[in-house]
Amino acid sequence: MQLKKWAGTCRNIFLLFLPLFFSISIGQVPAQEVDDCQECHGNPTKVGKVTRIDRETGEVKVVSMLVDKDAFLHSAHGRSKEGFTCIDCHQDLDGVFGEHLPLLNPVDCVTFCHDDPGASYLEGSHHKHMVEKEKEKKRCPPTCKECHIGKNSMRETPVKDDPFHRGQTNQMCSGCHEEYQLTYCTNLHGQLSSLGYCNTDVANCSDCHGGHEILKSEDPESQVGEKKIVETCSKCHKGADKKFVRHVAHPKFKRPELYKDVVKAVKDRDFKKIATNPQSYLMLIFLMYVGIIGFTFTAFGAHSLLMWFRIIKDEKKEEEGHGH
Repeated sequence: MQLKKWAGTCRNIFLLFLPLFFSISIGQVPAQEVDDCQECHGNPTKVGKVTRIDRETGEVKVVSMLVDKDAFLHSAHGRSKEGFTCIDCHQDLDGVFGEHLPLLNPVDCVTFCHDDPGASYLEGSHHKHMVEKEKEKKRCPPTCKECHIGKNSMRETPVKDDPFHRGQTNQMCSGCHEEYQLTYCTNLHGQLSSLGYCNTDVANCSDCHGGHEILKSEDPESQVGEKKIVETCSKCHKGADKKFVRHVAHPKFKRPELYKDVVKAVKDRDFKKIATNPQSYLMLIFLMYVGIIGFTFTAFGAHSLLMWFRIIKDEKKEEEGHGH
């Protein structure tokens, strides 16, 4: 009787540890911590580049399975107080053996954690406008990973105020708003950003227009709308008032479109349109500025050229013995 009881106990212990024995026999222990995953994904001899199909867009990409642990620990997820591990976002590997094929379940940022910003983005007029506009091109609007991607991959998503992320935001917006990107770079904000100053002291696109629920500037509820623009500018410029926000954030005096509009308005005798547009005054000042510089350098060049001819003439007279 005791022998039978002992045999039953041994059987239960064997069944309990059977999955572990099986996983060890094929050389793969279920990974649960970052260091466990790094045993393979931090070793270039064990993992490399593979082909993946984007589940949202259908685009085929070649991605690296290598994980930079230091980059991850400095990312938004790695630096968080919760102390995220790989399986907090990816599928738990308990009971998954071998090379954990088929592919792990896709990561859904919105469903897992970021439901509030995700809802704001999906319900915003900006997203709806992009959906309608991109139907002809058969392309999807930007997703979370396209705006929040790190230097190497999505797992290294930087924190909100990271200079790389702020610069990347401007590049993402310019994909659709190329004209506004060019006029932004004409402003002081954009000039500093173009030089690499992408910290919080220099306003980027999302600082003024918002990050998720973006509205058209004509909408009073927009961050740059009539109701909220003073509040938006006051975040950086203390004491900003209604006079301050008359500042032209996207000057067009270097864009041919402005000159075409002004010429058309002159032909139509619509001088009121010219007089009420602040861009017209910037254009006039810019033309005067360029004109003064052009006149100065032209006069200086002509004067230098004439002096050069005079010197040559005087030297020739001296050589001929006629004196100076």
